Amino acid sequence: MFCKNCGNEIDDNADVCIKCGHAVKPVQENERDYNEPKTEIGVLLGLFLGVIGLVIGLLIYPANTIARKTFIKAWGITFCVSIGVILVIYLIAIIAAVGTMSYY
Repeated sequence: MFCKNCGNEIDDNADVCIKCGHAVKPVQENERDYNEPKTEIGVLLGLFLGVIGLVIGLLIYPANTIARKTFIKAWGITFCVSIGVILVIYLIAIIAAVGTMSYY
């Protein structure tokens, strides 16, 4: 068998070319699913828990008090920062996943 990338002759049972490192056999579908990051669940969980925290905070602090207004401001800042961090991590995960893909 010959490598599709460099044309080097390789063993029929080889997974990668020993000369160029190109994958010879396609990755099995179940392996690909296992290796891809599952960040969508993390984003949704972060949003859900943030909203739950807001509801609990609104129930704890009485209406029209400084404590409630301070809580809402602090929650808003924390929630926005955490969503920003989650989105940055998600973007990094996407870039890493795209960078590790091989195209045949």
